[in-house]
Amino acid sequence: MRTVKVFEEAWPLHTPFVIARGSRSEARVVVVELEEEGIKGTGECTPYPRYGESDASVMAQIMSVVPQLEKGLTREELQKILPCRRST
Repeated sequence: MRTVKVFEEAWPLHTPFVIARGSRSEARVVVVELEEEGIKGTGECTPYPRYGESDASVMAQIMSVVPQLEKGLTREELQKILPCRRST
């Protein structure tokens, strides 16, 4: 059986990240852990409001496919059902 965990974390930065738009001392990260037959995989992303993303929107998008992931959805199938954002 495959299990899926999705959660948010705040990762402290060693030094603040500073650009003209502001600075930050931590990275807000959405983490996904998949485990099957004792093998665990972990992935993470940092949602960017600049591109219309938020912690909540990314969590909702991931949670919408958790039942399929738990049933064995493949990487290729996942890429087909999740929306793709391309820069223009």
